[in-house]
Amino acid sequence: MLRAASVGLGWWSKELASAIQGKSDKIEIVACYSRSPEKRTAFSEAYSARPLESYEAVLADPEVEAVILTTQHSQHVDHVIQAAAAGKQVFVEKPLALTGESALWAVEACEEAGVTLAVGQNRRFIPAVVALKTLLDEQAFGTPLHFEAHFSVPGVQRYAPDFWRANRAESPGGGLTGLGIHMIDLIGWLGGRIERATGSVKRLAAPIEIDDTTTALFDLDGGASGYLGCMFMSPYTSFLNVYGTAMNAFCSVDENRLELLRPGETRQPVQVGPNESLKDELEAFADACAGGPPFRVPPLEAAHAVAAMEAIIVSAEEGGVPRPVPRLREID
Repeated sequence: MLRAASVGLGWWSKELASAIQGKSDKIEIVACYSRSPEKRTAFSEAYSARPLESYEAVLADPEVEAVILTTQHSQHVDHVIQAAAAGKQVFVEKPLALTGESALWAVEACEEAGVTLAVGQNRRFIPAVVALKTLLDEQAFGTPLHFEAHFSVPGVQRYAPDFWRANRAESPGGGLTGLGIHMIDLIGWLGGRIERATGSVKRLAAPIEIDDTTTALFDLDGGASGYLGCMFMSPYTSFLNVYGTAMNAFCSVDENRLELLRPGETRQPVQVGPNESLKDELEAFADACAGGPPFRVPPLEAAHAVAAMEAIIVSAEEGGVPRPVPRLREID
C-alpha cells in the first residue's frame, strides 16, 4: 500500500481522495496539507488523513512515501522538484508546468532522484479512449487524416475575480491549462507528436479579465492534422473524433461513449467498461512506484503537451503565426 499525502486541498483533491480512500488496496492518503487551516481540518476529518502544517513537514514525514499535488499551476514545478529531492514519489495534476522548459526541469529532477513522476492526465484511463487507442494501434482507420477535439465548460461564469484560476498568469490561453491540456495530451497520445501549432485566443464574453475562446490547429508528426476548441463560457462539451480513410470515430470522452462509422454504414456503438479513471490512474501510479508497469503518461510526453500548449499561446500572441513545438528531448 502506497502511503501518500494530499497537498493543495481544493475541489480536485477531494475528487481524487473520494476515488481511492477506503476503496483501494494499492494507495491511501495518510496526511494532508494546505495553507488554509480550515481546509486542512475539513479534509482531515473527511478522509481520515493527518493534517500537517507545512509542505516541508509533508516532505520530512517518514510515513509519507508519495505526494499528490493539486496545487496552483505555477507551483507544480517547484513542488515536484522539492518532493524529488526528499525522495518522495510524485503524482502531480496537469498541466505539469506552464512552459516546456520548466516542465523538463521537473522531469529531470525526478529522473535524477530515481522517483516516479506521474501527471494526472486521467482521460487516458477512460475506457472509451483506451478502446480508441487500441483501434488506432491496430490500424483500423486505414490512414488517419484528422483528430478533432473539443472541451468547453462555463467555468468563468462562476469564477470570483480573486480566484487563482481567474488569474491570467495561472490560466494563460483561457481554458487551456484546465481543459485544453487534456485534449492536447490525447491528440499526442492517439495521433502522434504535435510538431506545429497555430493558436487563436480571445476574450469575447467573460465577466472577469480572462480569455474565454481558444482554438488551435495542429500538424502531427505522422502527417495528420488536428483541431482543438476550448471555450470557457459555453455549456459542458467534451469529445474527440478521429477521421480516417477506412473509418471515423466519435468519442464522447467524459460520457465514456464511442461510436464508429464505416463507409456505407450507420454509426455503431462500441461496448466499453465503466469509467473509474481517477481510481485507475492513482492505482497505476502506485503500481509504477512498486516497480510495476511504467505510468501510462511518460513524463516527457507530459512535458511535450506543455510545450504544445505554450506554442498555442505564443502563436496567438503573434497574431496566429504557426509555431513549432520544440522537441524537449527524445521520448524513450
